[in-house]
Amino acid sequence: MTKILIKYSWILSGILLGLSYPSYHPIPSGILAWIAFVPFLLENQKSNAFKIYLVKASLLCIITMSVEAWWVNLYSFSAFLICVFSQFLFLLVPLCVFYYSNKRFGWSKALLLLPFLWTLLDFLAHQVPHSLQIYMLPYTQTNNTWLVQFADLTGMWGISFWVVMMNSLLALALANRKVKNFAYLFIWLVVPLFYSYYVVSFNPKSVLSSSNKKTKVSLIQTNIDSYHQDSLTVQKTFDQIVSLSDSAVKNTQPDLLLLPEAAFPLSLFQDSVLLDFTKKSIAAWQTSVAIGYAEYPDSSNKAVFRNNALVFTPQLAMFWDSLKIKPSDVKVYQKQYGLPFVELTPYFEKTPSLRGSAMERGKEPLVFDYKNFENENFKVALSICWEQMHPEKIATLVMQNAEFIALMNNDAWFGKTAGAKQLLSFTRLRAIENRRTIARCSNGGISCFIDPFGKIYGKIPWFTTEFSTQEVLCNSKKSFYTKHPRFFLGCVLVWLILLIFYFELFKKNKTV
Repeated sequence: MTKILIKYSWILSGILLGLSYPSYHPIPSGILAWIAFVPFLLENQKSNAFKIYLVKASLLCIITMSVEAWWVNLYSFSAFLICVFSQFLFLLVPLCVFYYSNKRFGWSKALLLLPFLWTLLDFLAHQVPHSLQIYMLPYTQTNNTWLVQFADLTGMWGISFWVVMMNSLLALALANRKVKNFAYLFIWLVVPLFYSYYVVSFNPKSVLSSSNKKTKVSLIQTNIDSYHQDSLTVQKTFDQIVSLSDSAVKNTQPDLLLLPEAAFPLSLFQDSVLLDFTKKSIAAWQTSVAIGYAEYPDSSNKAVFRNNALVFTPQLAMFWDSLKIKPSDVKVYQKQYGLPFVELTPYFEKTPSLRGSAMERGKEPLVFDYKNFENENFKVALSICWEQMHPEKIATLVMQNAEFIALMNNDAWFGKTAGAKQLLSFTRLRAIENRRTIARCSNGGISCFIDPFGKIYGKIPWFTTEFSTQEVLCNSKKSFYTKHPRFFLGCVLVWLILLIFYFELFKKNKTV
């Protein structure tokens, strides 16, 4: 039985890794990632022919992507094929580097180098324009909030390092069967558990500011895909927004209403009727509104668009006419990172994507101020949908003194698939990394609030037309990761260089 498992290790490892991604919450499937590579690593203790290794490693990665992203097939089979075959190479490259380090330094040393190599290669893959990033190992652990609290120190890259090292230590323990190897494995597991317990249960104030400042936010979840822009859909969208907002203001008196991504499928400042209606509504509500809307730089070319957002305050609405405010005077955030192949064509951003449109990217993150009924000021950073996949971008927002983050999503086009569940779990990691509450509003869902420790509350059932009002903790204390997002990566690089130098020197002395 063992021989059969080893022989087909690439199948077993691919399935285990694919199942480890957060598609099955509340089942803690992320634990599978701790052992997923072990069968494949054990099979390759000896360096076989590279062609055979490459085929098996490639099939492992293709199986992983197929199992992880099966839900894309429910949207479009062609999109599923693009997802699998455009992304599996990012998993394959670290395995190929492992083959050569195994051949040069031996299996045990190659296992020790693998976490360092994988973490750095993950970071480099993150910078590639066509990377979807959903395959990255840190995202297998996003629902294991009892484990990954150390992300406020290392960011997601520390989780990548931890997962790969877990596999390496387990493979070494099973191969050598020495007590010390199992002891190392136990320590590696206990340390993050201890830190998580310390910051969540024992001393949460260590990562939060001393003040208990809170603001009340209402999520307005429409049940319409905002990319559909026919007149009937537009009217239905406005009706839902106004009805839900009226109810939220009347029943819960929030300080801020948060709408989904591009909730207004028309340009707010290019349509005078829409602008007048918005001003009158906000003035009547006396509540600030975070609005997402689409804008077309050239009205004759609907293929090129901007995905914009702003916080429209009652003060702005009331004094717009008397102060003769112009659209150019208003601070507007423009989405910086879009979904590859859907909003942007990688490497050719001005070329229409598969959806027939091209998003014009923004250049700077913005933080918005608004006041509550007691005239208390709050700072919120707006972020839009796929930007949650860019941890440094979120850290940059927090560095501009954002007290919490408002994430505006359009997940309706995923349907009731694992896609929306995965994106929700990824949002939890951004909250932990920066110790900021995230108010997450998506048309169709999943809309909810996520506290600085990754705990979900105030959740709205998906594909329902509802609102949710909750208090949001405002934190002014910045995490170590927020202030130094690449510090851990720098440490990994330095240690990798030192280890390679040591192994080369050891190998040279052994030869002599």
